[in-house]
Formats: sequence, C-alpha cells, structure tokens
Amino acid sequence: MQENTMHLPKGYMGKVLFVDLDLQTYHAEPLAPDLAARFLGGRGLGIAFLFQHFSRLEQNDRYRNAFAEVDPLSPDNPLIIATAPTTGTKMPTSGRFHANFKSPLTEGLGSSDSGGYWGVALKKTGYDVLYITGKADTPIYLVISSAGVEFHTADRFREANTRDTTNTLAAELPQGARVLTIGQAGKLGAYFASITNDKGRSLGRGGGGAVFGAKNLYAIAVVPDRSITIEVADEESLDFKNESGAAFKAKIKLEVGKFSRKEEHYGSLSSMGSLCLCGMVNNYGQLVHNNMRDTYHKPEDIERITGEALRQHAAKAKPGVTKVKVKKGTCYSCPILCKRKTQLIDGEGNLIDEGEGPEFETVALLGANLSIYNLPVIVQANYWANRYGVDTISLGGTIAAFIELYEYVKSQGNAASSQEKQLLEDTKTFIEQYGEPAFGNADILAPLVHEIGNLRGIGKYLASGSYRFCERYGHPEFSMTIKKQEMPAYDPRTSFTQALGYEMSHRGACHLEGGYTAAKDYCAGYAEWPGDRIEGSALISKNAAFSNTVLDIIGACVYSSFSITLDEYALLVNAVTGLSYNAGLLQKTAWRTLTLERLFNIRCGFTKNDDWLPARFFEIPVDTGERIAVCNRDAFEQMHQEYYQSLGWDEEGIPTQDTIHKLELQDFV
Repeated sequence: MQENTMHLPKGYMGKVLFVDLDLQTYHAEPLAPDLAARFLGGRGLGIAFLFQHFSRLEQNDRYRNAFAEVDPLSPDNPLIIATAPTTGTKMPTSGRFHANFKSPLTEGLGSSDSGGYWGVALKKTGYDVLYITGKADTPIYLVISSAGVEFHTADRFREANTRDTTNTLAAELPQGARVLTIGQAGKLGAYFASITNDKGRSLGRGGGGAVFGAKNLYAIAVVPDRSITIEVADEESLDFKNESGAAFKAKIKLEVGKFSRKEEHYGSLSSMGSLCLCGMVNNYGQLVHNNMRDTYHKPEDIERITGEALRQHAAKAKPGVTKVKVKKGTCYSCPILCKRKTQLIDGEGNLIDEGEGPEFETVALLGANLSIYNLPVIVQANYWANRYGVDTISLGGTIAAFIELYEYVKSQGNAASSQEKQLLEDTKTFIEQYGEPAFGNADILAPLVHEIGNLRGIGKYLASGSYRFCERYGHPEFSMTIKKQEMPAYDPRTSFTQALGYEMSHRGACHLEGGYTAAKDYCAGYAEWPGDRIEGSALISKNAAFSNTVLDIIGACVYSSFSITLDEYALLVNAVTGLSYNAGLLQKTAWRTLTLERLFNIRCGFTKNDDWLPARFFEIPVDTGERIAVCNRDAFEQMHQEYYQSLGWDEEGIPTQDTIHKLELQDFV
C-alpha cells in the first residue's frame, strides 16, 4: 500500500485530483485520513471540501465573506465530485457519486447526486475526489486516466448536445470510457442546467451545469484502468454466495421488498420503473396539479401516464398513432432495474427518436402538473431536456409558474400594471408561433423546452428559474419554490413530514436530500402516520433526512433503502472498509454533514426565514378525497423548532457551539 493511504481504511483510492482550468494543470494530493474519518465519502466529503475552499478564499484575503460574495458563475466557485469507499464495490447500488458547488439557482449550497457508471469509472482512474477550480480561456474537455489528465480543445462541441458529445467521445476513447457533459443550457448559463452522465443520468438539481459551462468546461471523460482494483476488508462478507455475509443478506432483502423485488414477483420498480409511483402518489391525493394549486386529476387522465401505461404503451397503442417502446436499464451493481430506455415509434413503425426515461418526477412535473396526459409528448420533451441538460423538476415547475402567471396577467386586462404587461410583450413572439400558454396545452411543451434549452425568446427569462421569472413581472408568489428551487411532485399539504423535508433541505426544495417520506407512506414505514399529524412529525422528518444523507455519503440509491436498513448498510460499509459502523454512527456522520451544510448556507446569508413553504400551501386547501388538507403556520413553526432542537441547532436554526464541538467541526468554524 502506498504511504499516502496507510492510515486510510480499505475502499479508498487515497488520492484527490486537483485540476486548475486557469493554468490547465493538475496534481494529486493524499486524501486526509481525518477528513475521511469524519465525513466518510460522497456528499460528506463534498461539503467538507467545498466549505474549506470558501474558507481559504477568505484566508487569502480575496473576500471578506467568500460564501456570500462569490458569484456562482465565477472562476472562484469550485466543482467538487466525490465518490465513497463503497463506490464500485459489491454493495448493491454502489454506482452513485456526488457533486458540490455554490448554486446559481439558490445562491447557496449546490449539491447533486447521480447514478450510472461514471462514478465507478472515475474511481478506477485512482482517485476518490475530483476538485476543479478556475476557468479555461476557451472551451475544453478533460480526459482523466490513471496516467493523468489531458486537456483538449472543445470547439467542435460548442453546438453539440449531451447525447452527441457523449457518443463522439465514447467512440474516440478506449472501450469502457465514460462521459460527463453539459448541453446548450449549461453552456449558455441556465440557472437550472444539469450535468449529464451516461446520456440519461443527471446531476440534476441546483444548476451545476451552469457552473460547468461558466468554466468553459464542456465534458469530463474518464478512462478506467482495468488493473486498478478496489481493496476491501472482507471479501467473504461481500460474496453473494456467502449466506452469512452482508452482501447476500442485502440481496435477499432487495428480492423480497415490495418495491425492489423482481418483476416476476410483482416488484413495482422492476416492472414499471420509477413511474410506478405515479398511480400510488395520486391515490394518496399527493400528485401535484396546475402549478400545485390542487391535487385533483381525472382517473382516466392518470391512467394514461402511469408506469403501467408506459409499460403497455406499445402493445395497447391504436394503429396509426405514435407509440412508446420500452426496455429495462440499470446502474452499476443494481439488481432493481428501475431505469427505462424508450423509443418513440410513429404510426407506420418508423423510429422517431430514442433515449432514457422518463422518470416519475419528469412525468409528474412535465405532465400532471401541466395537465398534460400524453406520454409520447412527455417522452419527447424529456429527451430534449436531457440533451439540452436541464433539470426536469425545475423545468416543469418553471413552465407551470409561467402558465399561471400568464393566465393571471391576461385576466387583469387593462388593469394590468406596466410590469405585468411586460410579460405579454415578452411572450408575444412565442404565442404567435406556438399558441397561448395554458394548462393542458400539450403543443407548447416541446417549443418551451427548446426555448429554455437555447436561452432564446421567452426562454432566456424562464432559464433563470421560476422565482426570478415571476419576480421579473412582480409576482414571485406564483413560484412554487423553497430557497428559489422548484418543488418536486408530492404536494406538501398532504404530508407534513415531506413538507418539512422540502423546507429543511439545504439545496432548496427536495424530496431526497431533505428526507424522502412521501413514498414510504405507502410502501415501507409510515403508512399509519397521518399526513397532517404535528406531534412527532419533526422527528420523523429528521430521521428521514439522516437516512437519505447516509445514502448520499455511502453512494447508495434511495430505492434500495426501501428494503435495506441502515444497520444492514453499516455491515456493508464495514465489509468494505474494515471499520465498525452501526446505524447510529452512520447517522452521526449524516448529522455532521447536515450541520456543515447548514453552516455553509448561513455563511451565504440564509436564515430560518428561508425554511418555509410558499404561502399557497398555508392559504389554499386541497381535497384529497379523504380530507381537506392545508398547512398551518403556527403548527409548522412548532415543528421547525422541534426539528432545529433535535439537531442541536438553536431557535434561529443556527448550530450551537456545543453541537459544533460534539460533531468535531471546530476547524471549519
């Protein structure tokens, strides 16, 4: 073992790769054992490096408060990509990796996770963490291998989308190379541009694609070295044939879980992909509709966009109409098979287009929330969103806000203010070409994706996200965002635990990083917990945040957590590293990570006032079919205080000195 890894547990490569785009140089440094011990990997290591970066900018007298002052699109904003010691091992779903940066969308923490194969390939070049700073003078792409980093001009990719860039580089590089890239949205600076790997997987949230593009960085290809192996502490425990081993037990849990088991055993994800959630979310009255004004959908409409509808689309399509053909896909070391590769076939049997997805959140935000129940239209919009490189949650939320705002301004007639009338002027050309924005108008969806992806026409304003767009015309209240990031598919009025997860997520509204409780209401845990219960909900939400943070730290998929417990994950981590984790120690690592993320946002200027849902959810009830659901401000203030207290933060949501000491974060603060 090399000297710089002698104090690290098994599973690590032991090196951080630093790339300076200003100078087009690179060097490797040892991964500090102390940092690995405290933050383990993935999201934990990512926020540690990010926080240290901004602190160093201050120590060098570049800024008084670098966290608040650094423009997210400036060269001083880093892009940090971290793997985990378990990445690329036999731990189920161990293909995930994490990116951190300052977000152009929220102007706070940028934090995003992706699956596929790119993260494993990066690790097999010999590095745990990729740390990119600066800005190239002209567009470039990187090729990373165990031999080092190559800097190549990317002029030929100026107009290329994510699919074309990926296909070109994959064809030119050695077999097994994987490509991380951006599309036009990232190159042009859309605030919710994503970073795409493996053509259809995304570091979707927070605008990482814009950070990528602002550095004149168009792609990062990684060429794994087949001679590099990931050393683990206990091969026997990771042998799927060893019935007493951690890997075998996790495999069995996945095979019997309601969501994760095989299709022949009626597993939801394997048979229908993530879109299996659509019908269930709607049945619980949670599925958002018309910019989250309500959750009502006609049953016959929902039946057209469910997982079963996608699964059977080609077989049930009428002669002469466009149909969607589907086949399964997967990520590294994942038996769940939730990914879907699709093709659009015209009425004569000719291929129109093909690509990845759509996922549930895409169908919910580009479909149900816009009253569009046409799968081929949604599938095509999803293809182009992936190619332009945009987050489909923010994309759908921004389009919904645009439609509601347009309807409102138009209803004002002559009473509209000059600021409101500017919207009519800005949309004039789009309307002349494609028709009026309206819920249920499927004809405008693809044109809006193209306008936003190219930042042209009304798209150049929409590309800043729904909050800034609506604020431009005097009505930020139509933006369904928290910390300026658009909300996912689960209406918060129907699940207070999920609502708290949205509010407390440090990257902005998120059902994953803030804790994923909504789906577990009907598959794995809290079905007996009333959606509007106040007492105890803060603790459930906190525990969910801990759980999902652990997953991001160890590089595991949220869907596997529906079947595998934290104690079982701990056994897998131990088998890889040789350490002695249990659920409690993993949760403490999550607590440390969440607290440092909180401190990062505080330094960026965030306060407890940013931990709130939009006013709509406190003022307009929804009828779920079983009850009238609405949020209550006093109750939520009470739950906020309980949440803060459970994490050792004071009544302002600021981590106390005692908590900072307990979590060994003194050197950061």
